[in-house]
Amino acid sequence: MFLSRLSKKEKEAFISLSVHASNSNDVFADEEKLMIQGYCKEMDIPSWNIEDTISMDEIVDVFKQSELSVKKIVLLETLGLLYSDGEVDDSEKKFINEYARKIGLTDEDVEKQTIAIKEYIDALKKVTEAIS
Repeated sequence: MFLSRLSKKEKEAFISLSVHASNSNDVFADEEKLMIQGYCKEMDIPSWNIEDTISMDEIVDVFKQSELSVKKIVLLETLGLLYSDGEVDDSEKKFINEYARKIGLTDEDVEKQTIAIKEYIDALKKVTEAIS
């Protein structure tokens, strides 16, 4: 949705974050893989090799320096990814909460973004049902 606002370095870090987030529960769901492909397309990244994934420490270093709006965009998009398979389990919640704290976001930020993405997903479902 808002990924075009990220710098090239932030875009690459976001794709790596998406891979780590998807694997945080040891299940890399097909829905998550499709979302990552969509992210690449949205950010004009031609392709992504799993071998290009950088470490969480490197990702945190990139986003610690980002503007607050970028941090919130990345959090929102990552939550969208985690909800793409229909559920967020405890290991995924732990992952996202730890990541958010490390880049300087609060538990309140995480809660607001979680509510926003759930409302967005619900709205999409309603629109889809309305046109079906």
